[in-house]
Amino acid sequence: MEGKTKTTVEKGRRAEDIAAAWLSARGLRILERNFRLNHLEVDIIAEGPMLSAEEALPSFDSRRFLHIVEVRSRAGDSPVAPELTVDGKKRKHLINAADAYVKSRNIHLETVFDILGIEKTASGERITFLPDAFGPHW
Repeated sequence: MEGKTKTTVEKGRRAEDIAAAWLSARGLRILERNFRLNHLEVDIIAEGPMLSAEEALPSFDSRRFLHIVEVRSRAGDSPVAPELTVDGKKRKHLINAADAYVKSRNIHLETVFDILGIEKTASGERITFLPDAFGPHW
């Protein structure tokens, strides 16, 4: 069983590496990876412009945002797209983690919650980015 868990952890780290590089290439500055506080955890916390869903390019808005990014990955044969696996319980968990992070760092940026899905395909990875996927906004 331990071998399987390590494989799962390794797959998760690889997906987060891909996601961090992808976000950085689009102008976001990675502030934290795997932020943990008690039982709360966020895959990636970044700062930068709002990204549009189309081609994930920075929007024309010049404001800076705090991005709370949930990274999800799946094999290409999975019946459910990875970005669709973030349920209400996980969203609440991310909102609480973001609140803890913002308070602990005294951050005064508008916070957005993004989901980045990575699907393994025969030719590599297909990335789907859902910017500002859910609230709250504070």
